[in-house]
Amino acid sequence: MNFYFDNPEYDLHGYDTQQATASILNILYELRNSYYDYIDVIVGIGTRSVYYTVVDILDKERCHYKFLNTNQSKIRIYRK
Repeated sequence: MNFYFDNPEYDLHGYDTQQATASILNILYELRNSYYDYIDVIVGIGTRSVYYTVVDILDKERCHYKFLNTNQSKIRIYRK
């Protein structure tokens, strides 16, 4: 029996930096302990504070990621 599961997508736009930090750390934990190959995260455009917070954490955690659109409001994070 084969099951198909979509990779999850999380929407963080509208969060403050503390909420974004807690959320992205939980998302990374979930990704590392799941069968997903990647997880998509929407950081939005706005003031870019969530964007900078998330990208800083991804870099510090040495995560492999790429931006899915030209305004860099959606990030695909790959499992190590």
